Amino acid sequence: MKTFRMKFGTDMGKTFIVSMNYAKETISDTEAEAAMQAVIDNDIFDQVLESIVGAELVDRTVVEIL
Repeated sequence: MKTFRMKFGTDMGKTFIVSMNYAKETISDTEAEAAMQAVIDNDIFDQVLESIVGAELVDRTVVEIL
């Protein structure tokens, strides 16, 4: 499972992270930027998001040992 993590800068100088599970593996930088700009433009969180800091696809593997 891939997780798409979007990092935003807030009006308070903090980093605000939104994570979405089951992301497709082929997200382009253009798609990521468009999605993040839509989040900023639609003001859907209580935090004021001012800028795009970065985005990443996280691939986590868990190995059961017991």
